[in-house]
Formats: sequence, structure tokens, C-alpha cells
Amino acid sequence: MLKRIQTGWARSSEDFSGTDAFWQRSAPGWLRLALLKRLLKEYGKGKLLDAGAGTLSCRYLAKPHCEEYVSVDFKRTHPDLDYVADIQELPFSDGTFDTILCVEVLEHVPHPQRAMAELFRVLKPGGNLLMTVPHYMYAHNEPHDYFRYTQYGLRLLLEESGFDVIMLKPSGGFLSFLHHMAATVLVGVSYGIPVVGPVVLAVCRGTGWLIASFDEKFDRKKLLALNYVAVARK
Repeated sequence: MLKRIQTGWARSSEDFSGTDAFWQRSAPGWLRLALLKRLLKEYGKGKLLDAGAGTLSCRYLAKPHCEEYVSVDFKRTHPDLDYVADIQELPFSDGTFDTILCVEVLEHVPHPQRAMAELFRVLKPGGNLLMTVPHYMYAHNEPHDYFRYTQYGLRLLLEESGFDVIMLKPSGGFLSFLHHMAATVLVGVSYGIPVVGPVVLAVCRGTGWLIASFDEKFDRKKLLALNYVAVARK
């Protein structure tokens, strides 16, 4: 059953990558989509690096807000990926990029200080780093799942790497986490089954929007924040 869930969820990720539906399968995705659209509109500029780009799920969001989009991941996760490289040792010259996007990547990096130093190095002075990290999340992409971050740990990591933190805020709460768990199971099990799969997906998208809206309006303290999102400047 677990294999079926993982396979179905992965297939839906690949099929929906590059569309809003990729994010809207669960409440945390709805929240992350809204944040990324807002942050890219405000801080995205020039030549942009998508560090840990995965299936290029952020490409369509980033391209309208930059002059050039460049993607990198440690393995070829998409045929259009520009570079296969470890973000702990990036193949770019100093000060290459105006913007760096790093979405849910740092937990999979065994030496995050080295990765942050590399992101700082390849960013131009005055450039922006847009980053999200998990705080409350189940293990995923095993065995390469190493860390979870509090807002204090993320701020410390950014500042010790030389960044000025412009914004750091929580996203999502316990209800979003529960919805993500349920959606992962339901979509994973049903994906690819005629009629049932599309109905389950539609239900998850609709309830995800409701849960995300509730979390943002009523769970303001975010004691069980699902993620933290940061904007930092070199």
C-alpha cells in the first residue's frame, strides 16, 4: 500500500508539474503557491537560479518575473533541467544571479552551511534569496531527508552565511499538515483510476483551499508551523 501511495503521488507530481494543480493537491501547496506568486512578483528580477529545481514545478511561476531562468538539481529530475550539480558545490562563477529560488530543498542537503555559502557566493550583491523550508513534516525522499528548521535556526543559518534577512514568516499549521497527509494517501491510492481519481483530486483541491484559508485566518500564532519562508539579501 505504501508503495502504491508513493508511486501515485509521484506520478501526479510529474503530470501536474508546471501548473497550479501541482500545488493545489493539498492545503500546504495552496499556501506555498500564494506565497511564491507574491514573493516572485515583489523580489524576483534579472537572472534567476532555481536551486533544487526538481521537476521544474516553479519554472512557470518564475519566468514572468526574471530575464533568464536557470535550473539545477543533483540528478536529472526533468528533461529540461539546465544543470546537474550539488548545491553544496555549484558550477557557477561568483555573483552570477540576481535572484535565487530555493523551495523545500535545504532539508535534503547533508551540509546546509556549505549550501548556504554557495548560494551566497553565486548571488550578486543586492540580489535576493527566496527560500522555504519545512518545520513540521513527515519524512520524505528517503534516505535524503536530514533536517527540519525552526524560524530561529533558519535565521541563524542565513545571517551566519552573510545574508540580511528581509522577511521570515511561518506558513501553514496543524490542520494543513493533516490535510496534506490525507491528500497524499487519497491521491496516491486513487491516481490513475478512471472517474475515482479525478473526483478524489477535485475533493482534495477544494478542501485544501478551505483548510489553507482557515489556517491563515485563525491559526495566526503558528505554533505548529508547517513551513517557514524567508527573503534574504546579499
